[in-house]
Amino acid sequence: MKLFFLLGLTAILSASVNEPLRLELFSGYRNDRIHWHLKTPGEASTQTYSELMRDVEFWENGLVLKAIHRDLTFFLRGAYGTFGRGSVFQRYSDLSFTSEQPRFQFDSDGWNADVEGYFGYAVNLTADRTYKVIFTPLIGYSAYFEELRRNNGKAEIPIIESFSSSLPGVFHLVWNGFFLGANFLIEPGGRLIFNAGYAYNIMHNSLSTALKSGLEPNPTIQSIETNSDGNPGQSGWVQIDYLLSRFWRLGFGGDIHYFSTRVIDASTDPELEKIKLRWTSFTGWFQISREL
Repeated sequence: MKLFFLLGLTAILSASVNEPLRLELFSGYRNDRIHWHLKTPGEASTQTYSELMRDVEFWENGLVLKAIHRDLTFFLRGAYGTFGRGSVFQRYSDLSFTSEQPRFQFDSDGWNADVEGYFGYAVNLTADRTYKVIFTPLIGYSAYFEELRRNNGKAEIPIIESFSSSLPGVFHLVWNGFFLGANFLIEPGGRLIFNAGYAYNIMHNSLSTALKSGLEPNPTIQSIETNSDGNPGQSGWVQIDYLLSRFWRLGFGGDIHYFSTRVIDASTDPELEKIKLRWTSFTGWFQISREL
């Protein structure tokens, strides 16, 4: 115990990286892709339904607070996106009254909200040099919420005139969990600053949606609500800043997330269908920041 205390005290006393608190305001474009499908249980499972939400576009705005104090790194980011316009493609693969595969297309609109923060320890790899390379192992927590409304259904292949398909209600998607990663900060000299990082996520996922399908006047409505833990995810980011002055910076950057669920039950009855979901999100932004 004393050894760990002495090592920690030595690290604090020999701290070589300090960055004052900085506030960043950013605005940019986000594009999401959500793909999920239902399958029958068992080894010889067959896909019964799939849904693809493609090019769901948001205008996203947010702010970042970050600082390095005696090598200890603090980072907090929040964002909110509006519009959420995109295309939704719905496909039925197994219907009892037809051997065809009817497909339907819908429009979407919605919004999203994200928050993430991490704590890390900055290591200066180029001490006493004119340029600077800082490596920061980090641990953090993030949460992503998305709500989409799916409207204006249109059959691409109408099989039977009395067969209808719609997407009632809204689509709720939540990811939240911890991540481990690393970040590189490079200051080569001059006015440019480069920043890039990667994180591996272990996420909780919750999904809420509903399907309506079948023959009129008595179509079937199926509600789906799932919760699952231990889902893997990958995240990466890059940012380039230009120093306008000692306090002000202007720059641009981007990040990407790829999360997926395990194969889980689509209802409380394990004998019924299984569900799997994949979510990809890309964001590009411009930002301006000031040292506080």
